[in-house]
Amino acid sequence: MEGFTLSLALVDAIPVLFFGASMILVALRFSSLPFITGAVLSTMAGCFKVAWKLILSTKNKDVKWLNKYFIPMQASGWLLMLISLVLDFRKINWSDVLNSISSVPSVLFFILWIVMTAVMVWYRKKRFVSDDARSNWAAQWINCICQAALFLAILFA
Repeated sequence: MEGFTLSLALVDAIPVLFFGASMILVALRFSSLPFITGAVLSTMAGCFKVAWKLILSTKNKDVKWLNKYFIPMQASGWLLMLISLVLDFRKINWSDVLNSISSVPSVLFFILWIVMTAVMVWYRKKRFVSDDARSNWAAQWINCICQAALFLAILFA
């Protein structure tokens, strides 16, 4: 796969770091084993994808399983996090959550996160080509902005 460089792999690590940090912040406020398990699984999926790009760019070797399990691991992680919200719905003080996320600047970063998530979904459906380096670069910058916005929204909440 041409164009999968070390710099692309390193940029791919940025949203994974932001997402992992966001999940730590949430887990500190919302102590739930299914949530933490899902957050770890989703973060591991991102780490596997970064490792795949690192190996691809430095060793010119395609370790397919590192890429193959990204979507199933990420989806399983998100499902576990969603299940944790359903299981612990009554334990959550939703008015505190709403007050926190609607405060400035948190709300501005949440809005940016929602917009960038929509952009990412659109890009993945309409423009993304998995084995094209240019397509991966664009997806990574969109994801960097998206995950940075989520991190800042949670941090300031």
